[in-house]
Amino acid sequence: MRSIASLLDSGFFTSQVLGKKVVPFTIGLIGVFALMLLVLLAIASSNTEFFDNYFIWLYAANVVIGICLTLVILILVGVIAVRWYRGHFGTRLIAKLAMIFALVGIVPGLILYGVSLQFVSRSIETWFDVKVESALNSGLELGRVTLRVAQEEILGEGNFIAEQIVQTPSGATTDQVGAMIAKIRNQFGIQEVSLFNMQSKLIVTSELKPNKYFPAPSAEVVAEAFKKKGITFLDQIEMDGGQRGYRIRAIVPVVRKKAIQGKLDPSKDADDKYFLQLVRYIPAPLAKNIVAVESAYSEYQEKSLGRTGLRKMFVGTLTLTLFFAVFVAITLALMLGRQLARPLLMLLRGTQAVAQGDLSPKPELDTGDELGMLTRQFNVMTRQLADTRTSLQESKAFLERVLGSLTAGVCIFDKNYNIVSSNAGADRIFGQDLTQLDGKPLSSSPALQEFEGAIKEGFATMKLAVVSEGEAEQNTNQTSSPVWQKQIQLHNTNEFENELGVTLFVRGTELTGDLRMVVFDDITDVVSAQRSIAWSEVARRLAHEIKNPLTPIQLSAERLQHKLAGKLSPEQEEMINRSTETIIGQVQAMKEMVNDFRDFAKTPTPQLRPVSMNTLTSEILGLYEGSPLKTKLDPNCSNIMGDPTQLRQVIHNLLQNAQDATLEGPNPTGPVEVKTESVPYGEHNGVVQNAVRLTISDCGVGFPAKILARAFEPYVTTKSKGTGLGLAVVKKIVDDHAAKIEIRNRMQGDEVIGAQVSILFMNLAKEAA
Repeated sequence: MRSIASLLDSGFFTSQVLGKKVVPFTIGLIGVFALMLLVLLAIASSNTEFFDNYFIWLYAANVVIGICLTLVILILVGVIAVRWYRGHFGTRLIAKLAMIFALVGIVPGLILYGVSLQFVSRSIETWFDVKVESALNSGLELGRVTLRVAQEEILGEGNFIAEQIVQTPSGATTDQVGAMIAKIRNQFGIQEVSLFNMQSKLIVTSELKPNKYFPAPSAEVVAEAFKKKGITFLDQIEMDGGQRGYRIRAIVPVVRKKAIQGKLDPSKDADDKYFLQLVRYIPAPLAKNIVAVESAYSEYQEKSLGRTGLRKMFVGTLTLTLFFAVFVAITLALMLGRQLARPLLMLLRGTQAVAQGDLSPKPELDTGDELGMLTRQFNVMTRQLADTRTSLQESKAFLERVLGSLTAGVCIFDKNYNIVSSNAGADRIFGQDLTQLDGKPLSSSPALQEFEGAIKEGFATMKLAVVSEGEAEQNTNQTSSPVWQKQIQLHNTNEFENELGVTLFVRGTELTGDLRMVVFDDITDVVSAQRSIAWSEVARRLAHEIKNPLTPIQLSAERLQHKLAGKLSPEQEEMINRSTETIIGQVQAMKEMVNDFRDFAKTPTPQLRPVSMNTLTSEILGLYEGSPLKTKLDPNCSNIMGDPTQLRQVIHNLLQNAQDATLEGPNPTGPVEVKTESVPYGEHNGVVQNAVRLTISDCGVGFPAKILARAFEPYVTTKSKGTGLGLAVVKKIVDDHAAKIEIRNRMQGDEVIGAQVSILFMNLAKEAA
């Protein structure tokens, strides 16, 4: 068991070498040997001599080949079983086809095997039936009796001729004796009659050709013939046409009395000895039948003796044929099954690959049938799917680019308000990566709990709004989904109590029953702009209403002081002068404030022309000689389109604020840094677009969080004597120049080391654009 397990683990049955070289070669070799053995068995069954000589070898080869075929069949079945056990792709289909082909070969083979085995067994028993053997014995005995009668007949005829020769007168000549013998020969139908003396010398013969007579027998045969008074011989000869025939010879003694003239007994007779040789051929039809009977009897006896071996040989041949048929069936099943299964397996692999997202072209089979066409159509389908997926991916990528480039934030939620998807705009507005919250609620981040509560409230109240709209517009066909919208104001935990924070305009709708979409914009700047517009209107009205009474008040105070001069006591005069000066000073201060209101409310339209920021900055910095300044002017800066007067006001304002902040900071002697630089911000028609950035940094205490969000609004200031209109005017001038302004704290670790204001001018002069 361990060895079998080791073979399974080592991949013996499924190795490439075994599958591509060893198994096909072994199968082919055993198949050739089995076919040769079947041919030899067929020859042996019809050739008795070959069967007798090679029976043991053929039987042993039959057993060996049968065992080999059985092993090959088991190995092939084992290969399929192991591949099935290991879960190899396509094994089930090949096994099913192999089983079908094997059943097609085995079931008819078993039926034929059973019928043939029964037929062979009964036929062999029928061959050796008692009646057949008796008939063959009778036929053989009949032939023998016929030959024996022919021998006796020719012997009697020879004795008759011998008597006639003995009775011939002593004076008869040889010709006379020969004529008599020829006459009797013709009478009896003997082919040849020859007369020899005891020295085997021919005396007379019926053969017309002297050299064609049958030669005389040996002296021993002649002696035996005289002893037995005649003998016969049965010779097997080969006749014309290669057929066997029979020839009968008879040796008959001839003894004549011959008188001898002697001195003592003149009447004494002596024996004069001769012998006759008679030759007769058995007729060809009779000889053929006799030979056929003898051959049949001999073959019957040989097969009768090898009856058991013959039965074993036939049974072995049938069994080997059955194994060979099963072997061929399984081999063809594997080969044809592989051919039939190959396109199906390719389609199955292709289907699995498509299910896994692989839409690359698959190999095609040019079989010229429907299976080949099926593989080609499958590739057509995968190409269409690939094109569709590419189009969808391009559309998705385009949509993602559009959503990513939107300044608005987009979030998709499921029914439990877990984030499904979000865009870069949402990340930018919230200042964190929302992809880390995919599959989680917004409340996972403490900073977004307030926003989650607001959108839940919006979707909860949307159904009430839908019902009221339905009652009001019963006859209106609405094709779009209901949408709710509201303005949400978010506060950070580290902001002051009156901090406005971030203001969002949120719109929400239901995409499906399980998905909800929220689109929101950061309208903090819009709210700030609206607030600035409102303050501008307020400042204009205040400037108009306050400025009118200031001059009469100042004139009345001055006239009062003039009229009462020298008419009062010194104490009273001092009080009047002090009061009058107070009134005039406050009126003057109010006039300055009204002028600031006027400038904020109605800034004149800038007169744009090419301006060098480096030159303008250098001119203004010349007015601040003696102050701690640090200058970094980039010579590569291009000219911008601007109003020099308004830009001077901006730079003066920012420099004055920076110096004031530095004096109030921990390092009053620290320098104010003024820096210009040229920075790229994008491309247009393949040309890099540059901008000029002006940066002013101080060494003060920086801006509180409350001020950073509203630094550019009117009356927002950290100075004890400031009006809060300086940065508001700067912001308005910068906006009129289509520039961008940014304010932030300079940090060193967690410590604020000052503030920084940056202005980005993107409207460059045409020669520099």
